[in-house]
Amino acid sequence: MKRKLQISAALLVAAALLLSLVGCSRSQTPDADADALQAGLEFLAAQETKDPGTVDAVLKARREEALAKEREETLQKLYSGEIDVWSLFEDYVVLGDSRAVGFYYYDYLEESRTLADGGETIRNVALRMDSIKALNPSYIFLCFGLNDVSIGYWDTPAEYAAEFLEVVQDLNTQLPEATVVVSSILPAKDPAFERSSKWREIPEYSAAVEQMCQENGIIFVNNDQTAAEHMDLWDSDGIHLGKTFYPYWGANLIAAVLEHAGPEEGVTLPEQEETDEDADT
Repeated sequence: MKRKLQISAALLVAAALLLSLVGCSRSQTPDADADALQAGLEFLAAQETKDPGTVDAVLKARREEALAKEREETLQKLYSGEIDVWSLFEDYVVLGDSRAVGFYYYDYLEESRTLADGGETIRNVALRMDSIKALNPSYIFLCFGLNDVSIGYWDTPAEYAAEFLEVVQDLNTQLPEATVVVSSILPAKDPAFERSSKWREIPEYSAAVEQMCQENGIIFVNNDQTAAEHMDLWDSDGIHLGKTFYPYWGANLIAAVLEHAGPEEGVTLPEQEETDEDADT
């Protein structure tokens, strides 16, 4: 009896698809209607002989294909500017240093959800845990690295990546329903290296974090190409970011979320409409 109920449920879905096809074909000729109806009936008849698990798998595959297409179309609109990237930031927290401060300083994101300040490193995440838990976000974006590389807490990129993993694991423990998204470390450029030659090592530290994320199933956002294409948008200090770079960075963060959405997750488009702090202060 249970087997027949499972088949019937699958056939109801198929029947709905059939009725939809017939409805769409009403503007066609009677022969075309008859052909469409016959094809649908043959499909339903074929499903009756199949194992319910097979039918479910076929329907699931079709849904996943449709959602993948939907995500791809959304990504294209996102990068073309057709979709306002900031409208996609919902139920989130951004943590980071003075670069992350720009997300709210330039009025892109809410200050209450941008837990960032000049001089902060990944070790500040634990200090902000109560605030993060109070917001109870679905997504936690970690945008650190500038101070982490220069401050001297970690002697090697490998040591830094290892502690970064501990930070992410702690977030996963404290907020098991949240998804952690790690941004690559944005580079510095001259004259920043006069202030700290360690910033020349940013690519190595960022690569170590990326490898750590890949090995542990953590979403990592590689901004290298975007940064290379828009280094002219850096401030004159070679460290901080101009206002117009943030939409590119925000688009990369949201794109990573969309690209890693599970097979059952659709794309929701909600309706909306120099005073940066120094890095080592």
